Amino acid sequence: MSTHNTKLGFSRSLKEVSPPQKENLSIHQVLEMFHSPYTEQLTDRKSEAIVRFCRQRSGGFLLEEIQELIEILRLSIAENNALMQPAIQKICETASVPFIKLRTSDQLKFVPKLSEFLDTLKPILFSPQQESGSQQPELRMPVIKFLKCFAEEGISEIMKEEASFEQQKKQTELSPLQHLLKNGTRNLRALNQSNLIENIIFTMQHYSKQYEYLLPLLELISSCILYRDLAAKFSNFGILKDIVYVIFECEDFRSYIVKSCFEIIWNTIEAVGVASIKLFAVEDIISGLKKLFENIMKQGYKLEDKCLRNEILILLNYLMRDEKALQYFVDKPQAHTIQSQTNFLEVLLFYATIDEVTFYNEPIRTNQLKAFFGTTSEDLEFKKLIWSGILTAVQSGNQAVLEAVKESPFIITLLLYIDPLANSYAVNRWSPPQKKEIQLHCLGILGNAIVYLKDDFYEKNGLFCLTKFLTNTQELDHKERCLKAFNNASEFEQNYKIKICDEGVMDNLIEFLQNENDNDNPLKIKELCFSIISNLCKECNKNKKLFRQKGAVELMVNALKNPNLGTSARYALYAVSVLDCLWNTILGNRKSEAIFLDSEGLYVLLEFLETCDDMHKKLTLSCLSYLMENPKAIPYFCDWNSPKTMINSTQLLVKIYVAEDQRFGVKYSDGIVTNKLRPLNPQNDPSLRTPNQQGDHKTKHMKSLRIQQEDLESDVGSEAYLVRRITEKSAEYDLRAIVFAILYRTGFDKNELLPNEKQMVEVIQLYPHFKIGEIWREIKYDLEQDKIKPTSDDYHWLMTSIEESEELVMNCMNTQGLIAREFRKVQEEELTKFYDIIRSNKLTK
Repeated sequence: MSTHNTKLGFSRSLKEVSPPQKENLSIHQVLEMFHSPYTEQLTDRKSEAIVRFCRQRSGGFLLEEIQELIEILRLSIAENNALMQPAIQKICETASVPFIKLRTSDQLKFVPKLSEFLDTLKPILFSPQQESGSQQPELRMPVIKFLKCFAEEGISEIMKEEASFEQQKKQTELSPLQHLLKNGTRNLRALNQSNLIENIIFTMQHYSKQYEYLLPLLELISSCILYRDLAAKFSNFGILKDIVYVIFECEDFRSYIVKSCFEIIWNTIEAVGVASIKLFAVEDIISGLKKLFENIMKQGYKLEDKCLRNEILILLNYLMRDEKALQYFVDKPQAHTIQSQTNFLEVLLFYATIDEVTFYNEPIRTNQLKAFFGTTSEDLEFKKLIWSGILTAVQSGNQAVLEAVKESPFIITLLLYIDPLANSYAVNRWSPPQKKEIQLHCLGILGNAIVYLKDDFYEKNGLFCLTKFLTNTQELDHKERCLKAFNNASEFEQNYKIKICDEGVMDNLIEFLQNENDNDNPLKIKELCFSIISNLCKECNKNKKLFRQKGAVELMVNALKNPNLGTSARYALYAVSVLDCLWNTILGNRKSEAIFLDSEGLYVLLEFLETCDDMHKKLTLSCLSYLMENPKAIPYFCDWNSPKTMINSTQLLVKIYVAEDQRFGVKYSDGIVTNKLRPLNPQNDPSLRTPNQQGDHKTKHMKSLRIQQEDLESDVGSEAYLVRRITEKSAEYDLRAIVFAILYRTGFDKNELLPNEKQMVEVIQLYPHFKIGEIWREIKYDLEQDKIKPTSDDYHWLMTSIEESEELVMNCMNTQGLIAREFRKVQEEELTKFYDIIRSNKLTK
């Protein structure tokens, strides 16, 4: 009654009496109205109270009130009453403002409840269990807008910090966006812990054609996927597939919806990885992308259209990496019209070559002939993207793809840009920097495509164009790309190698190597030249003869004389290529070996062996061993003495053998081997192994694989990675076996040796016998461990072999002991003579 009188009085005396001031409501009072028997059924009173409380909190709810707020929201939604809708809308509107923290402890105490607050909104959104969604559709828009604002909170500030961070160019720490991707924001973490992800996706699917709902949903998702964990959840629920269907349903490809969808796709790929687009490998999506691509190519003329066209190509390039998706690119569409019988790959090949085909023999543009593409940076990017996409398809090895590319003018188009004899408007219209960029890209594409299209490449004069381009270009990056293409081509069969040399490539390679100016031909260029020559001469006597006739054997000797070859880390891979070239071009060919020996090549090789690091010793020793099969090389070997230390060749090999012994843990006492049972590998005694040691070996192997994977994923240079892998691989070899092979051919007593070196030679010359003895012991141990009983004859053979090995070890030890005693006797005699001389001098005085 009093309330009624107040309202009447207020209406009658509006100008004379000021409205009474209402006291502020607390959240506990609002919550009590839901439980009080007096107001429990008064929905309008409760709704008014909630609205009034929200107005009091127009600056944002307090974090400490969140538990009561959750209960109020849950009870309000549960009533499912139209009178309660303004209250729920007001809660969503107020919650869109950031929650207020009064105390530091609020962060730890109440922030974890944000996800529970979000879950109370779940009944309003669509769900897979209840496709019709809530019975209050009017509430969905406020909830969607709230979730959008909630997800966007703090992101704009991070973007501003990112811009400032980019200007400072701090490379030693994570950028603000990287922090966001890794850790998210407070609200994004709450969304990740909530159960709303699937409901958001179902709601987006329902409103895919109602843009007033779809746009805020896309903006919500766009903010969510900036956090990696949240992006992974959306991706696992198939959000990218739904996003693509949204793109297809847009009638105008210039729509803001399409731009938002592509932004979501790229951010998800960046957060989750390329594997997230495997969901696209379905026929309807590929066909839909084909239709969209053709539509843009026919109707797109604006700058934004070209950007969208390029974004679609990036997506297509990712898709063509997937074998299943690629099949839909080459399958013919199921249609009755002749016009639609073109598959997606043929469409890409058409647009990749259209201008080059049009102006193939036309140096100028005419009214009848017009270029389809312009010369803007976007058009240049399009060319590079579409060519790279076709290369990706080619590298799959799919026969249908290879046949389609062979039948198309794709290879001819690429060769047009590097053919010095060509005079086409399609090439000449580009500015010099653009033309250089296109040529670099063409060389990269051709260098990889030739692996799969070698015959087609040759038939279209590809080798001729590459050779002429290599001859005429002065650009170092052009040379390098061209040489990489030849490097791939040089690994084919003998006939193809001869075809390459017939074009005159060998002359260019030798000329580059003879040029000592590092500015004209830096180390990388020379490394590629040696690698190509090595491949061309491998198992090809005709090319070996050509290499010798060009006077290039002396070139190899000069390369080995480089003082940096075995010591500088910068020359590590270069030295590998030089040694590989020596192996394939000279060794095994008696005429080339004779020239190499007459040019003091063996002396230079031994000097390199003395100074090179461990990663090159295996290759160098192998080359030396191969060369020692030529009887003419043995006198050179015996005559060599180090210009630095004056040691002879045998002493150098003994020194290498001693270093290997130390690496394998071999112990000597007074120059006598101590382990009778395992004189070569005492640390690998199987009887001393324990399960933990075997597990440690497996752990080391897994660690090695993990380090390799980390190197591949990190920013470490490819050269540094290769150097480390070669070093690790070299460490697996036992160089003592090669040392034995060399001395076995030359003779163990060709040079003068010191007593301790003579003791080592006794072990070296018995190396294969010691190795066989250790192998027999391991076989015996394995049989005993597996409880396998051999036949009496086999067992007798096994034990006889072990006993013979033990006898050889004992004989070796006796010989080493005899050498040690003789050496001590000689030392004692020399000492006695020395004392006698001193005594005689004293008596004389």
